[in-house]
Amino acid sequence: MFVLDFYKPIPLEQIEAVLRRVAENHPKRPIIETKRKFLDSGYQGEKRLNYFLIPGKKYHIFHGLRLPIGNTFFQIDALLISPKITIIIESKNYAGSLKIEKDQLTQEINESKEVYDNPLAQAIRHKILLQYFLENYQLQLAPIEVLVVMTRSSSVIQVATGYHEASKKVLKVANLLKKIEELEKYYSIDRVDQKTIGKVRKLLFKKNTPLRIDVLRTYSIQRWEIITGVRCYKCFHMPMQFYRQKWICRHCKSESKDAYLEAINDHFLIFGVPITNKEIREYLHIPNGRQATYFLRLCNLPSTGTNKGRIYHQPKPKQCLFL
Repeated sequence: MFVLDFYKPIPLEQIEAVLRRVAENHPKRPIIETKRKFLDSGYQGEKRLNYFLIPGKKYHIFHGLRLPIGNTFFQIDALLISPKITIIIESKNYAGSLKIEKDQLTQEINESKEVYDNPLAQAIRHKILLQYFLENYQLQLAPIEVLVVMTRSSSVIQVATGYHEASKKVLKVANLLKKIEELEKYYSIDRVDQKTIGKVRKLLFKKNTPLRIDVLRTYSIQRWEIITGVRCYKCFHMPMQFYRQKWICRHCKSESKDAYLEAINDHFLIFGVPITNKEIREYLHIPNGRQATYFLRLCNLPSTGTNKGRIYHQPKPKQCLFL
C-alpha cells in the first residue's frame, strides 16, 4: 500500500509557476528553464519507477520521503517496508552510456561526458542515515537492502570490473520486480511485527518534510516582475477579464469559469505566503471585494482571522493513501 503517495515535487511546481508568469524575454528565464528540465527529468524517472511499484499488501511504500537528520535532511526516492525486508530505491533517469565505478558515475551522450556521484554510494548513505534516524526513536526495521534503478530504457549500463556490489544492486527498471522477488526469497523470515511497522509508518509520515524553495530569491526575481491575472487556458494570454461570473480572454475570446484556480495556486507556489481578500482582488484583477470573497469561498481555502483581518492559506496536498 502507498503510505506516502507519488506526486510532483514542489520545487518543480514552483519553477513551472514562475515560468508561466515572467516575461518571455526575462534575463533569468533560460536559467530557470534549464533547471525545470533537470527537475522534470528526475520526476519523469520517478514516474516510471512508480509504474513498476504496483501497490499490494506486501509492502508499505513511501515516495520522495525527506527526513530530518541533525541540521539537515536526506531524501529517499522510494522506500518499501515489510516484516521480512526493507528496500531503499535510488532512481536515476540518465540517458546514454553509463559507467559505474566505486567513486563516480560517468555518462557519455552525444559526444559529451558528465561525471556524477556514484548513486549506489548515495543509496548506502541513505541506508545509514535511515538507521540513525530510527535509532533516535528506539525503532528498527527488517534488514535493509539498497537498489539503484535506471529508469530510462535506452540507457546502457556498464559496471567497472571487480565492482561486484554494483553488479548486484544496479539495474534497469524493467527488472525491478524480478529483483524484489529474488530478495524476498533470500529474506524469507519475518524480522519485525506489524505493530512495529505501524509505529515506523506513522513516524515517517509525521517527520516527512517536503522541500520548498524561495523561488524568487533563488533566481533573483523581483515581486513586481511576476505577471498577475488569470491566464487563458487556450492561448495563455494574461490577464483574462472577469465578466458575469466567468473569465473571458480578450485575445482568443475563450471563456472559463474556473481558470482562476491555476492563478491562485501560482500565487501560493511563487510567494509562499497567505493571501488577503484585497491581495486576491488585485492579483486576479477582480473589480470588488465581494466577488473576491465569492471566489475564495469556491476554492474552500483554509483561513484564519475574521472580517477584514481574515487571511487565506494554501491547502496541504493529500499525500497519504491508507488503502
